[in-house]
Amino acid sequence: MSGEKEVRLREGEYRRLMNAARQVENEQSRTDALDAQLRQAQRQIHEQQATADRRRQAFERSIGNLSQELQATTRDLHQRLVRQQQEHAGNVRRLEQETSQRLAQQQRDFNSSIGQLDKRLSQRIKEQGAEFNRRVEQLDQRLVGQRREYLGLIAEQAEHVQRQFANLEQRRMSAQQYAEQWLADSRVILDYIEQNQQHQQFAPGELAVLKSDLAMSRTNIEAGHEQAAIATCQALYGKALKLQAEIEFRQMEWDTYYSEALNGARAQLAALEAQQTARWVFDTHQGSHELDAEIDYWSDGALSALKGRVEQSISTLEQQPHALTLDDLKQRISNNQECIIELETIVVGAKERLIASQLRVNIAQDLLDELGRSGWQLEDSTWQGETADGKGWKNSYHMKLKDLGGNEMISVIIPEDRPEGEIENRVQFAYYPHDNNDARFAASQTARLNETLAEIGLTQEPLQCVPGQERTIRGDEQRRDFAEIRAKEPIKTSGT
Repeated sequence: MSGEKEVRLREGEYRRLMNAARQVENEQSRTDALDAQLRQAQRQIHEQQATADRRRQAFERSIGNLSQELQATTRDLHQRLVRQQQEHAGNVRRLEQETSQRLAQQQRDFNSSIGQLDKRLSQRIKEQGAEFNRRVEQLDQRLVGQRREYLGLIAEQAEHVQRQFANLEQRRMSAQQYAEQWLADSRVILDYIEQNQQHQQFAPGELAVLKSDLAMSRTNIEAGHEQAAIATCQALYGKALKLQAEIEFRQMEWDTYYSEALNGARAQLAALEAQQTARWVFDTHQGSHELDAEIDYWSDGALSALKGRVEQSISTLEQQPHALTLDDLKQRISNNQECIIELETIVVGAKERLIASQLRVNIAQDLLDELGRSGWQLEDSTWQGETADGKGWKNSYHMKLKDLGGNEMISVIIPEDRPEGEIENRVQFAYYPHDNNDARFAASQTARLNETLAEIGLTQEPLQCVPGQERTIRGDEQRRDFAEIRAKEPIKTSGT
């Protein structure tokens, strides 16, 4: 004896629909959105490149202020370093194009087979993780090779400087003149670093150390210790040139990862915008049917939350770039990868809920068709939270039925999240016999419902008592208040 009964429904049709669904994508729209976002990124990246060009031009002007003996070798070093930077930039652009093509293909594969949930999504995560790791490894390898080339050129320059030391010593000049010339050449490089390079960002405190050596050399000259000043300034010039090249390399390294982080974030934003509304096609026995879904609605705002995080990341990258360290950029690149996986998980979850909702409608219609043959007629129906969120489609579906004898029954089809991530539907029946003392109504109605549910293939399990209703004749009266159910905030039910 119980006024309320429930049973978990068999989900064969749910799994079939999930596996048969395919997402309809507007390829041109997605491509246009991606192009627009990458153009935005390129505008910011071009500013970084323009800044690098201005640094190079400033250094070329600084070279003209060096002593005649050092200009040729320093200019040669600078030109060789510039060629390396340009070659590196070309390699990175090619790598970006290759990766973009692979990711685009992966996205098309995902959209065409999004129904293969468990194994396919897991495989997608592995594939994207491998792609991400491969790309980062390629960037790291290129930069390691670039650093080796930098160090090799700087070592060659040190040998050239040593030869210049010998050439200067052969000239007839006083020790003071000799020291003053090395002091002036060192100051040219240090002034360039101070005025044109992000030395505090990429080599904090190192310029201050060299400027201290410069001041010491000046003191030695003024005190008449020219030989000490000569030795100090010779070493100082080599250190200054090495610091200039090292900062430039660290800037190039930072620029490389900055471009990767910004392009990745902009591409992710394009993907988010393209998934605001998704359309799926389901092949059924009655033919193909299309369903449109607002992903943000079906994901309880998860899409908007993810988009907000991506937009905030882009804002920081574009408005406060110099506040970001190299490690910060690498973390943002990793976050972009995590966002791609999160977006796909959100879309799959939205599809799960959409299909489960559609099945609740199908189940309700099947029940109505069968119960109608037993004299039950629909008096009212509603989604829980229908007025609260304007739809209620994610929530339980309620039907109020009445038979010719004046008996009432409430049928509720409830979504239930399962531990594996899928959604199952459960149906509950609450009885309201016309005769409040009719203890037999619940038992007889339960028996008929068990037969009905088995006949239409919704379940093979018998109805069980709803917890707390084991010894009741009538169901909870609150179930009959559909106005309250419509206004009630959704309650997510978790499976065990």
